Amino acid sequence: MTDNGEFASLPNDYSDKVFAVLLGLADGAVHARDGHEPGATEILALFLADGLLEALEWAHDGVASDEAACMWLAGLRAYKQLTGKFPASAPEPQPRWIDTEFAAVERYEGLADGDPLNLAGLDSADMGYAARPTAADHDSSGVLPRAAVTALVARVPLANTAALASSAAFLTHGEQAAATAKAAALILRSALENGAASADSWDSELGELSGNAAESLRQVIDAVRATLGMEPTAAYNAYFGEQASEDEDQPATDQERDPEADAYAVALLAALHGSDLVLERPASAMDEIISELHERWMKLVG
Repeated sequence: MTDNGEFASLPNDYSDKVFAVLLGLADGAVHARDGHEPGATEILALFLADGLLEALEWAHDGVASDEAACMWLAGLRAYKQLTGKFPASAPEPQPRWIDTEFAAVERYEGLADGDPLNLAGLDSADMGYAARPTAADHDSSGVLPRAAVTALVARVPLANTAALASSAAFLTHGEQAAATAKAAALILRSALENGAASADSWDSELGELSGNAAESLRQVIDAVRATLGMEPTAAYNAYFGEQASEDEDQPATDQERDPEADAYAVALLAALHGSDLVLERPASAMDEIISELHERWMKLVG
């Protein structure tokens, strides 16, 4: 889409890129956790994607829906999956297909933790939104994976993408994080639609953003920008600081990675490279859910 409001044509590999982004959200988080899966980072992001999917389904049937409310109800279902119960006094939405599928996912090591501010923000009887956030002081990278999800809604004005990302962020975070989520969504959408050429616009989206989420996003953007021009596997390895050839004598790093930031980063790399980026990665416990989500998604937006 152009700045004057005209819609851009979707690339021929758009479906492949959507699939790659969804896979990338899980892969980045799992990689950051050194293989521990599944975890709260990708579970919440994929449930929120299903919330958007539900809104799209209503729209497809000619019924108006509130996308933010659909994402909130999906977030509550994710909260229950992660904690075993709904927040006190909150609505208890009926399960959807993803709840049933997730119940069958094997959890050898239990569920890996994600950003604690996400669950803390959802632990409310009310939905957080711009005029009344449930966690106005929350500002962290936890909003980045869901921003990637909101960027997948095709053929809508850029303002709609920004609004969806902001609404998704306000479910658990405050104004600073919501502003960063807007930028993260628009950056990923530009990569989906325009590939590496979009990188020239990323700094303008970052603008004067400040705070923890903004700092995480800037670090991701700098690291991804450094991989431009590389082949997919080399770009993936370069982002994670890995050599293409393994050296058993190379000392391991003890630096703790951020699953939320890495989930967004691999999703952004996937938006640039498509599924070639992640097809050689180990299978994920969430792969069947991701495949089903992609199929349902593309029936409505493809």
